[in-house]
Amino acid sequence: MIRAVFIFIVIVLLAFGAVWLADYPGNVRLTWGGYIVETSIVVVAALALVFAILVAFAYRFWVWLKRGPGRIGEVFSARRREKGLEALSSGMVAIAAGDAVEARRQAVEAEKHLAGEPMTLLLAAQAAELNEDDRAARIYYDRMIERGDTEFLGLRGLINRARKDGDIERARALAARADELRPGTDWVLKELYELALKARDWNKADQTLSRMARGKAGKGEAVKRARAVISYERALVCLDAGKDTDALSLVMIAHDLAPYFVPAAVLAVKLTAELESPRKLQKLIADCWKQAPHRALAEVIRLSNSGEQSPDWFRRAEETVAPHNRDHVETHLMLAQAALASSDWGPARNHLMKAGGDQPSASIYYMLAELEEKANADAIAAREWILKSAAAPQDPLWICDSCGRQEESWSAHCPSCDSFDSFTWRLADRGPQVAGAIEAEVVKEIEVVADE
Repeated sequence: MIRAVFIFIVIVLLAFGAVWLADYPGNVRLTWGGYIVETSIVVVAALALVFAILVAFAYRFWVWLKRGPGRIGEVFSARRREKGLEALSSGMVAIAAGDAVEARRQAVEAEKHLAGEPMTLLLAAQAAELNEDDRAARIYYDRMIERGDTEFLGLRGLINRARKDGDIERARALAARADELRPGTDWVLKELYELALKARDWNKADQTLSRMARGKAGKGEAVKRARAVISYERALVCLDAGKDTDALSLVMIAHDLAPYFVPAAVLAVKLTAELESPRKLQKLIADCWKQAPHRALAEVIRLSNSGEQSPDWFRRAEETVAPHNRDHVETHLMLAQAALASSDWGPARNHLMKAGGDQPSASIYYMLAELEEKANADAIAAREWILKSAAAPQDPLWICDSCGRQEESWSAHCPSCDSFDSFTWRLADRGPQVAGAIEAEVVKEIEVVADE
């Protein structure tokens, strides 16, 4: 409304001016070089207006000529950037789809239109990875770490390359640099932790795990288990260095974090027997057998009292160890072995039957055969037990959950696949048995018993 009123006022003023000029036209006389020009004010004003318009057009044309090349360049640059962005998008899609050929083609196209851009370098590096071109991938990642805006991404790619090449120390150095750039980044901490484990740098692994697991996450069972294993390995390092007291402190930390962790319980009992009082030892044995009953633990408990005779060990096992987990299979197995060693045949048979349960393992049958031979001199009965052992389940072993490797003793890393803390104590499938092999095993066992 205001604008319309303003326009109306302007029109009125122009009309008023035109009428006034018509009433009072006036005269203008111009003398120039012998020429005399006479005209009215209206004509002069019209000529001045035309001249102003021509000057304005000339000025705009001059500006256009001056800025034209830049604008033309901007147009071409915009088109080039648009094509480069399309190539980046298509290349990322090709990488996600696993199309190595298309990814490389789009990477070349992106490099042609957007040379040196961060995403272009990343696409080229990823395309090289997909095409298994290690040299090209490394070149692009090296170019990325030379720039401040892409160094962090380049480090991640080089860390992966170093891990694939098995160069753990270089990977650790690169991960440390990434941690300097962006401290506390999740994937960086994970890399530092896993690389420290692979390098068996237990102190660094413990420090990094503490940074990763804070607050409620630090109280989770998985974190406590990892800390227990790391503390146990640190204890072994101290033990090798002759620092038995430090080793005992660390292994007790491991036992407190994961009371069910058998290797820590075994080492804790062994070191406590050597360094602490019998009272502390007995308390620890009670706690360990309640939480982590195991045949290796039973053996170290037996050896904790040096010079002890077999009957004394059977009595001690029955009175001071078994009550803390009386119905467990390992308790009955421990008592059965102690009774056999002390020639106490009745308790030995009783505990063997309880240890075997509904599906006795091969070792239970072998011990029953030994019992028949020693107690009754009955080779036929012993043979029957041995025949049954051939088809019985294999005794539990430490089995890697990642690759299935079987070991008699636990270790932090699997010797085959190098997985960390992958061994669990469980039964393994023995597979089908060959009849001839079973008979040969029985005959061999009978010959050994007969020789004795």
